[in-house]
Amino acid sequence: MRMKPEPKGSCESGQPPPRFLLLKLQTHVGAFEADLYLPASRSKAPLVIVAHGFWRNKAKMANWGRHLAEQGFAVAVPTLPSWADHARNGRAIGEMIDWIAANVSPSEGADVDRVGLMGYSAGGLATLLAANDPRVQVWIGLDPVDVAGKGVEAAKRLSCFALILRGTPHACNGNGNAQGIQAALTSRCLCLMVKGATHSDPEWPTDLLAEAVCGKSSDARRALFVRYATAALRAEMLADPQAKSVLDAVGTDPGIRLLAQ
Repeated sequence: MRMKPEPKGSCESGQPPPRFLLLKLQTHVGAFEADLYLPASRSKAPLVIVAHGFWRNKAKMANWGRHLAEQGFAVAVPTLPSWADHARNGRAIGEMIDWIAANVSPSEGADVDRVGLMGYSAGGLATLLAANDPRVQVWIGLDPVDVAGKGVEAAKRLSCFALILRGTPHACNGNGNAQGIQAALTSRCLCLMVKGATHSDPEWPTDLLAEAVCGKSSDARRALFVRYATAALRAEMLADPQAKSVLDAVGTDPGIRLLAQ
């Protein structure tokens, strides 16, 4: 584990940029790396794990890490150990919580007793498989994709609050098969469609290859994924009344279609 400075210009709020640790994890499911973004202040912050999509890596969710650290969270963004074994990736996420508890000093500010899991595409499935953990307070799927019904089964066991932010059905999101996960949820949930969204929109940053395969992204649509994911994390983990108001008013947002509440 080593400290590295954040790139200049990465701070979006005018506050000091997040602190940054490179984690080299050794777990029962293999070795892998994660970037840990920490608020500039050293006050204890809830831990959020953000998982990338299929064939991607931690660099493709780095802006989520920086943004959420500025919102008061300790954010771990891993490169998951398997490109297609989603159950293994789910176990890796669960072991990551324990690894951070054992190897990152409490003085760094990560509170592993309050955990949020958020994943994009196949990362949405991996985080959902890891979410049946009493430490997890919220699960967020960013246009999540199910494989072989694993997500549906995990959704039936989920007890924490769930937010699903979906894009337009497309081959890249299993033709919208997150609908099955949505239907299986029995916990408190909020399921939203970002109107006109492509599967590339929740990836932050994305690239030309993803856009060529999964559709061109839009800053305006991505901002809606960011707005409501951030509000859900702040409402559930920080008890932020303003964030709860954002979620309560989602039905009035012209860029959102409310699917389930």
